[in-house]
Amino acid sequence: MALSKATNTDVQLNVLDEQLNSIPLSMRVFTLALRSLYAEKSVGSGSETASKVNKLRDDTRQDAMVYVKGVLPLSISLVRSIRDFFEYYEELGIEEWKDCLPDIIEDVKGYNQCCIEVVAMHRLIMIPLKSRQAEANVLVKELTELSAEYEIRRAELAESAETKYMWALGLAFIPVVNAIASPLLAAYAQTDLAKSIAKGAQCQIFESAAIVVDKTMIPALSAFIDGLSAIAGFFSVMEQEMQSFQGKGGKANESKKKAHYMMVRKKGISIGNGCLRFYAMIPGVKTDLLCIPSSGTDNSYVDKWLKKQREEIQKKYEGTLSGQLKTLLIYLTGRGVRKLMLDAQKYT
Repeated sequence: MALSKATNTDVQLNVLDEQLNSIPLSMRVFTLALRSLYAEKSVGSGSETASKVNKLRDDTRQDAMVYVKGVLPLSISLVRSIRDFFEYYEELGIEEWKDCLPDIIEDVKGYNQCCIEVVAMHRLIMIPLKSRQAEANVLVKELTELSAEYEIRRAELAESAETKYMWALGLAFIPVVNAIASPLLAAYAQTDLAKSIAKGAQCQIFESAAIVVDKTMIPALSAFIDGLSAIAGFFSVMEQEMQSFQGKGGKANESKKKAHYMMVRKKGISIGNGCLRFYAMIPGVKTDLLCIPSSGTDNSYVDKWLKKQREEIQKKYEGTLSGQLKTLLIYLTGRGVRKLMLDAQKYT
């Protein structure tokens, strides 16, 4: 039994470590993709295709602005939770850690609650964006020249071992944005993909909006949500395992505690570096968001959406709100999410 739990902890630590390496790139590719939709002004509606592209782009912007202004910054609070959790293992000796175990368990319960709600908000915002992806997919098939070039690039890269972030390929079709994305991919050892994106593509920029929405933006967001789900899974396992330590004595339980403590402490440096990589991506994300034209109604729309989520969480956890979840509710305001973005830069 002890071996099984220790192995499960080890697996969760490795999954968390891997996802913390991936989610900063997924986050940045998403905001670059959104930024790329505005690499060129709306084209005239003289053709049916141009009208469809303009509508797709504008509809996607409205959906995505709720996400980037309201939901995306909340992921910062999850990464901060990871840092706080591992600090218990970095700063406390094992005996001090044992003494603090009841408090740590309460914190982990709160972290887990926050993860569940933030992931739920991400999945909620994916619903309208998924409908845009379906529209974009149909449009891409109509744009035969663009579709053919994309498939040629994809086929070339399929022969390479570097296929993990294939969904970033859509950025190759957007000047300036492709020059930003290429070194990012190279930094993640995706050399062939980086080169393919860097050399750009010969096609109409406005048409590329369809392929970016379909092939890059939504898959990048899906990958990001997978990463956040892994964080939620990690805290769930940690809570269960530490709860099993409570109220039990004997050498066997002491051995389990020590094995858990040593395993988590050992992984702390690598996990901490992953958190720093996430924070280091925040300035670029902010730059992307500044490049997206805003509407006078954006902030009002986002604030209403956040208010609704805040009310639903308060109702769901009535009388059982953890300290961490109370803090999350404070962030569920326009001012709160902006503060999160500013605070994150202190870690870079």
